[in-house]
Amino acid sequence: MRYRDERDALRGRVDSLEEQLASARKELEDQGDEGRAARVEQLERQMDEARRVLDQLGRELDDLRGGPKRSLIVPVLATIAGVGFCAMVAGYAMRRPESYAINGPPRPVAAPPPEPVPVSPAPPPEPAPPPPEPAAPAPEKPLATRTATWKATVARATGLPLSAGAPCTVEAKLTSSGDDLRVPALDVVCGGRAIYRSSDPLNGMSMFRSGVEEDRGAAPGTYVYALSYDDKGTRAGERAEVSLDSLGRTGAVWRDSAPAYRVELTLSPQSAPAGGEPLLDATGKALRRSARVTETTGPSPVKAGARCALRSSWIPRSDKCRTRIECGGRMLYGAGTTGMSGCAVEEGRVVRVHDGNTTQNGGDPALDLDVAAGRATLRDEGKGGAWTAGIELDPSE
Repeated sequence: MRYRDERDALRGRVDSLEEQLASARKELEDQGDEGRAARVEQLERQMDEARRVLDQLGRELDDLRGGPKRSLIVPVLATIAGVGFCAMVAGYAMRRPESYAINGPPRPVAAPPPEPVPVSPAPPPEPAPPPPEPAAPAPEKPLATRTATWKATVARATGLPLSAGAPCTVEAKLTSSGDDLRVPALDVVCGGRAIYRSSDPLNGMSMFRSGVEEDRGAAPGTYVYALSYDDKGTRAGERAEVSLDSLGRTGAVWRDSAPAYRVELTLSPQSAPAGGEPLLDATGKALRRSARVTETTGPSPVKAGARCALRSSWIPRSDKCRTRIECGGRMLYGAGTTGMSGCAVEEGRVVRVHDGNTTQNGGDPALDLDVAAGRATLRDEGKGGAWTAGIELDPSE
């Protein structure tokens, strides 16, 4: 009777433990993080107490039965309790790390302060190198200056008391840096009166153009100049208008505003010789040859046998050559402001000149000059028809 009662009591205890384990699982699932560790500790104490009671009941049952069933009942109860407890702990461990489930939330551990890293002092910055000295600009060649004078006579005059044949002078200031000639100032004086001065105030327009050629004079160490000069445009001030062409031997000075006048001039082709060094670097290398007309065809302006003077020089700024050919007292090529054409140059000296345009298209006859062959050929077309002139250069001196 007592054995049955004890067995019933043992079964009730087991049922109670199972209910407590189920309740504990539910509480563990519902409770927050803060109470979980305390609840686990409480359940561990209860399980220890349950084991102690089970052990005591087992001993009492052994005493009642003489020990045959202890080995079966006690292990079963222990297994049931262990399984429940393991299930409870495993479910909790799946939600939190093991250390958290057993010991509660981890306490933050302050990291040890980092050891100071020795910092070497930065070396002082190297001084910046001094800026390079600016390259000295190439010294400019100083301008050379010279005054050139051309003789002239009055051909015709209106508005001024000047008669035909009255003497005049054209005086020009020339400047050069070695590769070009400029005319910064020019005066025309007739009968002791200045009829044109470039320094007079301008009240109006000016279309200005000038050109100067330098050549060796007859006397050693002297140089002569040919001039072309235009200063034209509608104006009302003191300055008159002027157009000069020494190689063409003509010139004119006029003014339309009161007192209006017009003076036409006959000019010498070259200036009076001036001593000193040449103004142009190319002057010493210019081609100068005497020549003779050997044959002509058509209405040629010169006849065979006429003597010629030929001059050609390279103009560096234009990369062309200016050529003059005068035969029998007549300028056949390069009259006035013309004479510029393509050319071949060796060491600054002209060796070949070619101009394929006739007067109608370029202002000069067509020209082919071959210095090595010693020949030049001119051809043109005029009112009387086409003509040619063959010229043979004299041997160089």
